[in-house]
Amino acid sequence: MHYLSEYQTFESKQQLNEAIADHLSAHRFELNDTARNVLTVISRYAVKFPGVAHLKAATIAQALGICEKTARRAINKLVDLGIIRKVATTRKVSGGQGANIYVVQAQVSSRQDPSEPTPASPEPTKNDAEPYYSFKLINNHLVNTYANAPQPSYYGRFRRLLESTLGHNNRLLYRLYGVYKAQTAPLFRTEYNDKATIEALGIRALHAAIQATKRLKIKNLAGYYSGVLDRMLDRWQAEELYA
Repeated sequence: MHYLSEYQTFESKQQLNEAIADHLSAHRFELNDTARNVLTVISRYAVKFPGVAHLKAATIAQALGICEKTARRAINKLVDLGIIRKVATTRKVSGGQGANIYVVQAQVSSRQDPSEPTPASPEPTKNDAEPYYSFKLINNHLVNTYANAPQPSYYGRFRRLLESTLGHNNRLLYRLYGVYKAQTAPLFRTEYNDKATIEALGIRALHAAIQATKRLKIKNLAGYYSGVLDRMLDRWQAEELYA
């Protein structure tokens, strides 16, 4: 698939994740859940050559459990907003139109940040103080402690943790939360991944990234958070795989 290198828009997966976060932030009121999830799937396939994915609309639809027509509508919305570019291809052997190449754009349109983004849906939250010795222990603790208690939205919890430590900064908040959504959305699409654990990891990774600012000179907190969360998710999935 070396032919994709000519369309590559980023030098690393981290840069790709940051751009996805910026796109989600800039267009947060224009994208519905389906469009966001389609963008996330495309970004997951756009890792080998960062920013470029060659896949069928049917593959995207299957990954999200939606019909192909719905997937195509979401793709067209992403194209219209300038988030991705669609490159048509032709089958070499049989001819006819092949799977499209999707290129995540590096440039994000500039928009004024409103006071607060609208989360996709209300989500339960977890306790920051829970121990982190094992991902399974995190999950058990959450289930036992919060089974019947009403909780504020996950976005609200995310925002309060950031504001209580680094102060009010909407742009930084949207970028960090965009990184979280970009990395975790595909995981929520399967029944085998526990939502409570994934959300706990998102908060835990944010806390770790914020703590790191006290001892390190971090120029790009969103990029640093992306790396921390990525490693935590990989570790958790490895533990689940070999449990």
